[in-house]
This record gives sequence, C-alpha cells and structure tokens, in this order.
Amino acid sequence: MNTDRHRKRNDSSEMDGIRAIVFDLGNVLIDIDFYRCARLWADRSGVPAETLASRFRIDDAYRAFECGRMPPSAYYDSLRRQLGLDLTDDDMRAGWQTIIRDEKPGIRDCLNKLACHYPLYVLTNTNAEHESVWEETHQTLLSIFQELFVSSRMGCRKPDVATYQKVARSIGLPCSRILFFDDAEENVRGAVKAGMPAIQVQNVDTIAEWLHRYAGKCPG
Repeated sequence: MNTDRHRKRNDSSEMDGIRAIVFDLGNVLIDIDFYRCARLWADRSGVPAETLASRFRIDDAYRAFECGRMPPSAYYDSLRRQLGLDLTDDDMRAGWQTIIRDEKPGIRDCLNKLACHYPLYVLTNTNAEHESVWEETHQTLLSIFQELFVSSRMGCRKPDVATYQKVARSIGLPCSRILFFDDAEENVRGAVKAGMPAIQVQNVDTIAEWLHRYAGKCPG
C-alpha cells in the first residue's frame, strides 16, 4: 500500500464527516517489545534471544488465543513447540507479559485534545494475559476512552472486516463516520475494506499532525 497516497485520500472531504475515532493500542498508544520477552526466555532456557525471535510466528494458535478461543495453557504449549522451549507455564507467562511497555510519549496530550471533540475508542488484537497487564498499568490513559474493543472478548480480530463492522455497530455509527489509527498496514487495509477511513501510524506525530490539520473542523 502506498501510504502517502492513502493519506491524501483521507485528506479529503470524508474527514469532515468523522464523528468518532478508534485507535489501535500496541505501538500506537503504548510501546510493545517482543525482544524483552525473548531475552527473559533466553535467560531461563539457554536458547539465544535472536533464535527465539526468528522462530516466532503469528500462527493459527496465536489467532485463536487472540480471539479468546484458546486458554493460555494451551497457547503456551503451542508456543513451546514453535520456539523449541522446555519452560513451565509460569516462565512462559513471565516472559509473555514483559512485552507490554510504557505509554507513548506525547500521546496523552493528543488524546486529551481529541477527546474535547470526538468520542474515542480502542480496538486491539490482544489476549487475556496481556490484557491483565495493560488494563492495570495503563488504567489512567485508558480512562480517556469511551470503550475498549478487545479481540479476545469480541471473538474476532483485525484485519477481518467483520471486526470493524462489529465496532461500528457498537458505537452506533456507520464505518464511514469513524476514523481508525493503526500502525499495521494490514489492519489499515482491513478498515478501508470495511468502509472505515484509516491512517497508518508511524509515530505520535502522525496523530498530532491530523489533530493540527483538522482541529478547526472538529464537530461541536
């Protein structure tokens, strides 16, 4: 996808009709770092972190875990096989939960300004193990949002078109009136396919630039 072309398409009159904004969580609002996880597993297993990172794949078990169709213990079994590890569930969990990092610098200021004009929401692909970390660690940041749409509770995940449609129905607006920010190209594509204007986030400046450009067009 040509991101510049995609942005130009969104810099049109369709932005005037936006009535709600939805954000991805990881790498948009908060940092995530798989290598922290790999390093902890490496320390406890003796398998180099680089090897573990190269073996990791988003597979069917991962997708099922993020859709709430697989319990953590079953996913850790699958992950042990994928990575060639012989660690306990407690060790796997200890590493897995280190992926969640800090709030993105500057993001809260952007959100507070946007929240004066739009209802804000989160749509995240995640699992119960990660949710138990970010819902506590980032409680204050997440209190800015009207609702959190969590894949493991919804039973579906990005970039499936049905996921965006389900979010739109819950918000009570057509997809065309909702703007979506995500760092992953495939998730932006999925939103656009559902009829939801979307912008791929490079960093917090992507959001800040949109805020600056459209602040004068904010509804009410």
